[in-house]
Amino acid sequence: MGPPRSGASKKSTSKNPQGRDNRKEKKRPQQSKQETAQSRHDQTGQDGYQIDLSATIPLTLQQLLLNVFKTALLTSGGPHDHDHGLQNEHRAQTPRAETDSEPEAQTTTAPSGKEELDIKSLVQTIKSHLYNRDFDSAFADADEDLLRAYALRWSASRALGYVGIFKSVLRTLLCGSDGAQIRTQAKETNHIVCIGGGAGAEIMALATAWRDMMDEAALSDGVGAVSLEDESGGQGQNHATATTPTSSLGPGLAVTAVDIADWSSVVDRLARTIRSPAVPGTKSHPAPLQSERADGFVVRFERADVLSLAEEGLRKILHLDDAAAPGRTVLVTLMFTLNELFSTSMARTTEFLFRATDLLTAGTVFLVVDSPGSYSTLKLGRSAKTDAEADGASAAPQERRYPMKFLLDHTLLSVAAGKWEKIYEQDSRWWRRDAARLRYYVGEGAGLEDMRFQIHVYRRLAD
Repeated sequence: MGPPRSGASKKSTSKNPQGRDNRKEKKRPQQSKQETAQSRHDQTGQDGYQIDLSATIPLTLQQLLLNVFKTALLTSGGPHDHDHGLQNEHRAQTPRAETDSEPEAQTTTAPSGKEELDIKSLVQTIKSHLYNRDFDSAFADADEDLLRAYALRWSASRALGYVGIFKSVLRTLLCGSDGAQIRTQAKETNHIVCIGGGAGAEIMALATAWRDMMDEAALSDGVGAVSLEDESGGQGQNHATATTPTSSLGPGLAVTAVDIADWSSVVDRLARTIRSPAVPGTKSHPAPLQSERADGFVVRFERADVLSLAEEGLRKILHLDDAAAPGRTVLVTLMFTLNELFSTSMARTTEFLFRATDLLTAGTVFLVVDSPGSYSTLKLGRSAKTDAEADGASAAPQERRYPMKFLLDHTLLSVAAGKWEKIYEQDSRWWRRDAARLRYYVGEGAGLEDMRFQIHVYRRLAD
């Protein structure tokens, strides 16, 4: 997750700072089609579910995502609808494809009365804590400025990498295997739980994917209504309202972000800015990222350590208990978090997976994304040196290394046999940003980065 995010535990011992993957990037070879095919396994579930990660997000919508991050977290005050300073930097935050000339220099000036974070020094502080494996100081005991700096530095890139994944998974979940569009008249609320999602990447990626899917669905409905009018010889005036979908239409999405550190201020800033029209946008994708409709896109934050939660506490997190907006949990995510959980406690993580299995209903999808290869290899067992020395014999190490993928499959598909099916996996995949056209300058040392990951998708079966 970049530097280890606090979604696992205070005692997390993950050794996967974002920088390690990036040092590899400089010499990464392009994967051949054959290599890509060998590392990916597309599987069709019992009900025809199949994940296709080819979903794309318009560049201007990606830019809007980045603009929300910057507007929400860089300055002290957060978004204000009538802040002219935000509007004045529109062109500097717009992809080249929608500008008449070259973008302005990548400089950032805080609006009047607002103070910008000193990103460079804050990022250095975070890196120092992580290098010293002081995760409490980096996350659990960090102040708001440090958490905002982390989100600006690492979560923005991750959100860009996640958004295509989420769109692909949601499209399969909500549209079915036939690829039909979401019904914009549907009123049900779909609930998504993001374990380790306090830093904002999942929230922003889901908001962006949802915006894109709703736009596509509204466009499809509008085109369908126009076609009906044509077929009826111009007598389809009763369908006129369908050609201009309003914010009152469409299903809702509720996101619960769970983390051990107190990311509530960061989550609140992002949730407010998602609905702010003051964020710079484009003609094709204007702000706000999400409409002000109360039940359209809802975010809540829960501070909890999932490894030590009582069953009732875990149940409240996994199920949306809202009489005003009842919903069903359709997706649970562990984005660059499961390896940390396993590293913290193998036994408690396995128990958590079993408890979640019992609490989740049939059809719920479980999405795991983490670092690929050796970065997600865990050590099990211990050296027999102490026992051997006590017996006067030579020490023989008994430590073994297991890929996270093996432990996950063993837990869900073998021990919990018959409760899950695996519908997609890929051991190594790259997401690469459009470095030439995306604009994101929040301070020195906080640029965008590509992302390499492994992905595993499971679907809960009926008992």
